Amino acid sequence: MGDTVVLGGVEVELASDMGRAFVTDCVRSAEGLLTDKELAEIYEISPADWGNIANDAALGRAIRAERDRRVLNGTAAREAASRHFVRAPTILNRIMSDEGMNARHRVDAIKEMRAIAAPTQNSQPDGGRFIIQINIGDESKTYNKSIAPTPDADLPDEQPKLPRRPKLTLTANKEVENDG
Repeated sequence: MGDTVVLGGVEVELASDMGRAFVTDCVRSAEGLLTDKELAEIYEISPADWGNIANDAALGRAIRAERDRRVLNGTAAREAASRHFVRAPTILNRIMSDEGMNARHRVDAIKEMRAIAAPTQNSQPDGGRFIIQINIGDESKTYNKSIAPTPDADLPDEQPKLPRRPKLTLTANKEVENDG
């Protein structure tokens, strides 16, 4: 099959955005965060295409590479923890509501519930800034904008234009500038 996969009846390159999303979702399915049925529904995979996908060596390599990347950077653990954490309020409520439970455990459960229910500092706009600095040779351009979305705030009248870069030609391992 090569470096493509058929999704929704369309051949998709594994290196494309859709292909990478599919590979990531395949890994999430293997991790138990999605079912195979959900995966097939999301990407509209026919049973015949599903059989071809299962035998695709290039896809298998891509899935293993993505699995390793997710494990090494902690994404797999964070997503799994988030999925399991959803049950925490129900468990804490049981502890908090159980009259036979030790009072200290009930108070701890109440404190945890309060922490979960209260908005975190990062969940609301705090007037933070988004700063981009572009350095091109001796020229520098800085964009310092508010993170908080407001209608028409901080929008430039026109998009900045970067200076035109001269064409480069490689000759005998040397860079030579052309005015082209």
